[in-house]
Amino acid sequence: MSEGSTSRSDRVSIDEAVMDIYRELTEGSSIEQAPFRTLKDVFMLAVVLGYRRGSRRPTSSSSRHTIRKEVFSDNDYHLLKAIAIATTGDVEVLMNQGDILTIAEEYAQVGIYEVKTELLEQSGRPLWNLVSIVNFQ
Repeated sequence: MSEGSTSRSDRVSIDEAVMDIYRELTEGSSIEQAPFRTLKDVFMLAVVLGYRRGSRRPTSSSSRHTIRKEVFSDNDYHLLKAIAIATTGDVEVLMNQGDILTIAEEYAQVGIYEVKTELLEQSGRPLWNLVSIVNFQ
């Protein structure tokens, strides 16, 4: 995540209001109940599901949790860039890291509710529900 933008933080923001969902999927003694190791992994799934739904919503300006850019791998960031290009229809978006991160945050803000519905509110264990959505049912 080397592209620069001084107009915003280089951290990804997550609304504190949805942190319970993130924590439920990352904390726990059983991988079947908490199938993710990091908040970043949940965030990436939420971004993809939000993008698939075609819906974005800005994060609130109130309390937020952040994820440092160093947590994201090159492959993670390549995916976020691809989503930003697909969203804007313009490769110029790659010149602004802030725009890439904002687009990702907005998709994740919608997608996290789909993650909750698909993984936590369906019958069965979250890990197996995750396998179902990854297999594109």
